Amino acid sequence: MPVDRRLLLVRLGLGLFLLVLAALTLGPFQGLERRLGLSDAAAHAIAFYVVSLALFAAAPRSRRSDLALCAFGVGVLIEALQALVGRSLSLSDLAADAAGVLAAFAPAYIERTRTRLRRGTGADVGFRDRRGPRRAAAVSGAPRA
Repeated sequence: MPVDRRLLLVRLGLGLFLLVLAALTLGPFQGLERRLGLSDAAAHAIAFYVVSLALFAAAPRSRRSDLALCAFGVGVLIEALQALVGRSLSLSDLAADAAGVLAAFAPAYIERTRTRLRRGTGADVGFRDRRGPRRAAAVSGAPRA
């Protein structure tokens, strides 16, 4: 099956971003985020927000929860490698990485939960769905009254 060109471009962009991220976090560029007007934690959160979104776009058939764990795993790997190359291993950087991943993952998780609640079966689904009974029945696939 041929890969869509857009998907290929997203995957290439993700690979390029990961290479740049690795160079910035493992190279002699310590303090670069301050020159850009960001704190270290903000730079980590933004970077891993972008990594997570790019992973979600690059692997559309994979579960987002698995991809979020992979993105966090990249953060753990980078922190471990920083300790090996003479830079500091920082738990606060790891927490900022996790915050970035969570910021990308949370909206999709919330929307999936909302969809499941709307489409669910049971007596309390109508209570949770604040739309009118006709609209709720149309969304859930139930026959209209």
